[in-house]
Amino acid sequence: MKLFTCSPIVLSLPFIPLLSYANTEDTVETITVVGSEIISPKISSSTGLSLTPEETPQSVTVLDSYYIEERNLSSIDDVLNRVIGISTLETDDVRNEFQSRGFDITSYLVDGMPYSWGDTAGFSGQTQIDTSIYERVEVVRGSTGLTTGVGDPSASINLVRKHADSADLVGNVQASVGSWDQRELMADVSNRLSDDGSLRGRIVAKYSQGESYVDLYESERKVLYAVVEKDLSINSLLRVGASYQADDRDGAAWGGIPGVYSDGSATHFSRSKTAATDWNFWNTQHLNLFVDYEYEFSNGWQIKSNYNHTQYSQRAKLTNINIGSLEKDGSGLYAWSYNNEGESTQDSISVNVNGNYSLAGRQHELILGVSYHHLKDFNQYYAMDPAAYATVDDYLNWNGDLTEPTWEENKTTEYDFTTKQLAFYTATRIHLTNNTNAILGARIANWQREGENYGDVTFGDDGIITPYAGLLYDLSDRSRIYASYATIYEPQNARDRSGDYLDPLEGKTYEVGIKSNLSDKITLSAALFRIEQDNLAQEDAGYTIPNTNDPAQKPVDGTVSQGVELQLSARPIEGMDINLGMTQFEAEDKDGNKVNTNFARKQIKFSSNYQFVGWNPDLTIGADVRWQSEIYATDDIRQPSYALVDLIANYQINKAFTMRLNVENLFDKTYYSYLNSSNTVRYGEPLNAKLSLNYSF
Repeated sequence: MKLFTCSPIVLSLPFIPLLSYANTEDTVETITVVGSEIISPKISSSTGLSLTPEETPQSVTVLDSYYIEERNLSSIDDVLNRVIGISTLETDDVRNEFQSRGFDITSYLVDGMPYSWGDTAGFSGQTQIDTSIYERVEVVRGSTGLTTGVGDPSASINLVRKHADSADLVGNVQASVGSWDQRELMADVSNRLSDDGSLRGRIVAKYSQGESYVDLYESERKVLYAVVEKDLSINSLLRVGASYQADDRDGAAWGGIPGVYSDGSATHFSRSKTAATDWNFWNTQHLNLFVDYEYEFSNGWQIKSNYNHTQYSQRAKLTNINIGSLEKDGSGLYAWSYNNEGESTQDSISVNVNGNYSLAGRQHELILGVSYHHLKDFNQYYAMDPAAYATVDDYLNWNGDLTEPTWEENKTTEYDFTTKQLAFYTATRIHLTNNTNAILGARIANWQREGENYGDVTFGDDGIITPYAGLLYDLSDRSRIYASYATIYEPQNARDRSGDYLDPLEGKTYEVGIKSNLSDKITLSAALFRIEQDNLAQEDAGYTIPNTNDPAQKPVDGTVSQGVELQLSARPIEGMDINLGMTQFEAEDKDGNKVNTNFARKQIKFSSNYQFVGWNPDLTIGADVRWQSEIYATDDIRQPSYALVDLIANYQINKAFTMRLNVENLFDKTYYSYLNSSNTVRYGEPLNAKLSLNYSF
């Protein structure tokens, strides 16, 4: 049995559910599992065209909800940790940074609609979006300016929502308990809302709470998602939905802990060490409303329109105690506290038409679209009265006992600005010969930001052109080679020592690769890439942005990143599936200085499952291994290469009940999950486990 009708893509799918599974319901977008590979018939997150991953001239990863649940991946951060070529950093209890091919991932998509993580670090908690409401996560590495709106050179992340695609009552309920008193309850239910099944609904609800391996930290999460679909006719569909997520976090830290003493020696604190006080909290809410409409004409052409509204708000009292230099007697540190409330609101509208056309005796595909994105970021804070640093007398015995400062009654606006983007885009796939396809596209956009951010802010550009070109050639019915090219134009949020925003990133990306199905049981893929950039933001050592504690940035020209990605998927024996992914790159400026060294240059990610087909087919066990090379921020702060091992055991009790055990960091490896040039660090999670009972109907 062949996995692909023509030839396989560089499908970087290193972490695939290895239990054979398939959706039995008819859905608009179906995920099919062939052996251990998830193959999405159509994705549009690379070019806007509706292409299968093997038809896309870039590296693509697709992880579906089955794998996400099986591997206990509750947040976007957890998911991206499993994707080859993606690195993550945990800044603190709320914020994360994502990187691919040496550069930050700054935006994401929801059902193909572009969104920002938020303009400032305070809103980066959006990366904690719960995965329970998504059917799958698509990751396309390389520049995807046709769909994301800017030519981000790293990767794009597309979160595909769960749809109301069942006309019968189906669903599941899951209860879980885990380390640090973690408790969780989740339900996902679909059913028809009319006798003929033309009106359908789906609800996902989740509640979780628990403590952490970090002292003082406790969290509670509530998630609710509802979607209704109506078949208006045999060729038209209306979808309306909403989601809400609330996270309450007590004892939340604002940044990491000291990684070195004043003499440069490592602190080696316990992994439970916190930088928070006992009155710190960081509460966030995330509301999303959406409407989708699809209509198919009699000639096969389609029109799709989408509207999305997202509101992310936060209320927090935080403390940064990493000011000064820690002495070996525990003295030397000072604390600065922050009391704020803010909101980030995003509205997006998109309309496109797509279909086939004839030229030179062949059929080709075309998409034409227009999109508008409006982002408003607003934040206010209560200043300390008086505004002064508090002395941390003895951090060695720190327990969070710091007197809360007195706050002013009136709020001060920290920033209040609006970002707008209007874009027109087009892409076409031209079938040049029976075994050669070309993909050409371009996006023309106007981009503007105005408002207040420690002073007036007004800047932008009109007529930004982002071209895209790809070429695919079938060597045989089992092998395909490809090449792609795109430009980079990415407005930045980074500011220099004067408080001015840096000019946009500009550059080019190149990728070539091969995708081969060596046999019915082995697929192999490889990709080479090169990225050239100017105006890359790097820390301006010793300087901060005016009126903040945030490090200033400086632009670096002539930055080049180049590397390779490899992927192997195999089924060596019945019941066993293995996936191995490897990536390596170098990123340097024009003078040969390495950039973004706090992200790993090399990765190996391995995943395997074994179902006891002959002895007990109800039992499946699996293991994941994630290895990365050394990372560092300064000569004093380094994390040597390390590997993490996770285990899973899944037992099908009967047709309805399944028991699952997840064990993470099996060998209790101590490592930094974050480090920076200010010599602050954060430790990754120790050994932990989670036991789940799932009931399906």
